[in-house]
Amino acid sequence: MKDNNHLRVAIIGLGAVTRNIHLPAYKKLADKIKVVAGCDVDGAARRQAKEKFALPEVFSDPREMIKQTAPDIVSICTPPALHIEQSLIALENNCHVFCEKPVAESLPEADELIRAAAEAGRYVVVNNQFPYMNIHLAAKKIIGTPDFGKLLFLQAWQVFHPDEVTEADWRGQLQRRLCFEFGIHVFSLARFFFDEEPTAISAQMPNPLAKFHSDALNLITLEFADGRAASIILNRLSNSPERYLDMRLDGENASVYTSIGGEVRFEAGLHTRQKLPFFGLNFVKGGKAVLQKGTKSRIIAKDGINPFASSTAYHFNNFVDAIKNGSEPPGTIADNRKTLALVFAAYDAAEARQTIRLSDYLT
Repeated sequence: MKDNNHLRVAIIGLGAVTRNIHLPAYKKLADKIKVVAGCDVDGAARRQAKEKFALPEVFSDPREMIKQTAPDIVSICTPPALHIEQSLIALENNCHVFCEKPVAESLPEADELIRAAAEAGRYVVVNNQFPYMNIHLAAKKIIGTPDFGKLLFLQAWQVFHPDEVTEADWRGQLQRRLCFEFGIHVFSLARFFFDEEPTAISAQMPNPLAKFHSDALNLITLEFADGRAASIILNRLSNSPERYLDMRLDGENASVYTSIGGEVRFEAGLHTRQKLPFFGLNFVKGGKAVLQKGTKSRIIAKDGINPFASSTAYHFNNFVDAIKNGSEPPGTIADNRKTLALVFAAYDAAEARQTIRLSDYLT
């Protein structure tokens, strides 16, 4: 029976991203949505979804799932190579789409999906959820205030250790891996914080270890029309402690440091210039944002143990509200194409060994 108070959600792909991110996110929105079914070609994934996560119905074929359960939204949580095909199936059946990133493997594919969504009169929203983490929302809110001033420079870095688990299945098969699969999150944040499109990009992607058949080191610079810039280092080579994503936003009057990943740390030392001692104890479950000015700092936001699920819930809630209100949701495929364009421009810049103007990629 159709419930007009809840939007019906069906999920294609019942792997780790569904179990660890989407289902916990949808559980937070139980007053607005109802998960009616899931679909996966893998029998074990279907059994686990049914028995452990209590999905009402499971299917092996997405068309049959949509036909039998009549969802309002189809969430697509499969490898990128399947996103376009499965999004088109959902649109052909008058469903809105909530798709994992990267939404497409090329810009022409993204353009095809933009056209299909417009023709169907439905929305395709991409789950680039990082801007909706508490720490990034707080950082965005402080930009432009007297405490911070105008954002001048963004620096982002990651240190990550690939292993058998991270390289399993489709991720390990990608030849363009690091910037495509993770760098897209950083580009999304750069666009979010600067609130304008970059004008040029340069990139280096050296690969000194033969065991990596994909890019393992990304050194990327974004330039903006007014002289502002962003610097991005994504490092899968280092043996130093992992840092999932750290960022520093430098403003006219202060800086904000953000970090995704929990920590318990006691600090003690001496500020050498001022010759003043400092002490501190940090306990953070999932992430923190710190306002910094010289030797003074204060935490302005934290995230819980699973910031990926909570930010997905925030993003999906905006999508649901927009559908109910008849307005355009944030994060549509048309907007996300601009983020995806930066990914392909970065690879092209690295291959050409030159700075690339972005005007042709962003149109």
